Amino acid sequence: MKKGIVILLSIISLCCAERVRAQDAQFSQVYSSPLYLSPSFAGFTPGGRVILNYRDQWPGVSESFRTYALSYDQYISSYNSGVGLLFMRDDQGGGQLITQNIGINYAYELAVTRDITVRPGLQFKYAERKIDPGRLSQVGPDGEIFPWINADFPVEQFRNIDATASVMVYNDFLWSGVTVDNLIKNDIGFTDIETRLPVKTVLYGGGKWVYQEASRSTNEQSATMAFVYRNQAGFQQLDVGVYWNTSPIEAGIWYRGIPGVSSESLTNNDALIFSLGLDYESFHIAYSYDLTLSGLAGYTSGSNEISLIYRFDIGPVLNPPRGPIPCTHPAHGLGDRERRPERRRTIF
Repeated sequence: MKKGIVILLSIISLCCAERVRAQDAQFSQVYSSPLYLSPSFAGFTPGGRVILNYRDQWPGVSESFRTYALSYDQYISSYNSGVGLLFMRDDQGGGQLITQNIGINYAYELAVTRDITVRPGLQFKYAERKIDPGRLSQVGPDGEIFPWINADFPVEQFRNIDATASVMVYNDFLWSGVTVDNLIKNDIGFTDIETRLPVKTVLYGGGKWVYQEASRSTNEQSATMAFVYRNQAGFQQLDVGVYWNTSPIEAGIWYRGIPGVSSESLTNNDALIFSLGLDYESFHIAYSYDLTLSGLAGYTSGSNEISLIYRFDIGPVLNPPRGPIPCTHPAHGLGDRERRPERRRTIF
């Protein structure tokens, strides 16, 4: 019965609250979904890159949450620019509530000094949100699932345009960035109650420590500390973790939560995230598992996430990206020392 209540309350809060403050979907493998994290990552590898992400959140709950993302990005060397296309779909309640969008991403690469590079980015997206009243359900006193016969939604589907802005600063060993999403105000309610998707602010960054340099007989070995902080409608979340990289294997552990901080009377202690990735030539595949730490631990069965990255070159790249930020595997376009280009002309 508690499993049913979890999903029921989630759907009700999204559809029928007095003033709903809906929130965006998220991925635990934040750097395996770079265009979703920040438009500044568009075109961050020489040539092109295709990324597929899948997240199954709370599989222990019937008809819970599934999120899909498919992206392509490309570096345009003659303009020091990156472009990308991102499709996202968030399926809540087994199709009861669906949010999907497609966005165009652009980033410009600017060498400020010999060691510091700045990447501002923009995304414009077309979004669609729809609800299926015929599939809504409610939980009976004995845990039975019944149709939600009292559902009445004057609007069952809507479309809108939205925008995202970002900027990232980095050198060979440190990086930081900020992303501001949902810049255009839209009413996304299915009832006559005004419902807006609040502005989301994301801060991210980290640093890399190479404790064994690459040689003819050994691969580079390194550790990367990273964080992602999100704030939306008074809710805040912090992911902090470390990756260990010894090619072709990458392993990571993250903690999600802010000890001692509560949002809406809820303790901010969500999950431990374990990840394992493998490189094979131009492919990178990774799996992660979220171990739930909150009061839902006995009901959700955690969360599973899979990402697949394929990177390829398209013709000669005369002026490749200045040098990837020091984070995780080359398949991400991050930390690829073999492709480090010559220094560009700088502003200072």
